Amino acid sequence: MTTEVISTPERTFVKIDPEIENALRDAHNYKMAGDYNLALNMFNEIIEKDPANARALHHKANVLDLMGKYTDALSCYNSALECDPYNAEIWYNKGMTLRKTGSHEEGLEHIRKGISMAMGQI
Repeated sequence: MTTEVISTPERTFVKIDPEIENALRDAHNYKMAGDYNLALNMFNEIIEKDPANARALHHKANVLDLMGKYTDALSCYNSALECDPYNAEIWYNKGMTLRKTGSHEEGLEHIRKGISMAMGQI
């Protein structure tokens, strides 16, 4: 099962898969404990089940960044932004990773975009 969005003229509902939510929590806990390989494997499993899960893609990118795999992290941030282009935190984190690769101006643009989105200015 994947996360499902159900829209009606009055409302939009998100049907959340509890297995995916539990896996996201567990993967995040492994990341926070410094077990990046296990966290990465868990995020990959989630993405395999739900390829458009922006949170899993975002957090996978964060783990890749922590591991120093900046090119892979940027690719993952791009995939996350395809799924959720209005996520301020993804824009910000991508900008921080870009700066680590030496792309300071582009990174700063992404950081500013993320901040602007978070402030409701975009």
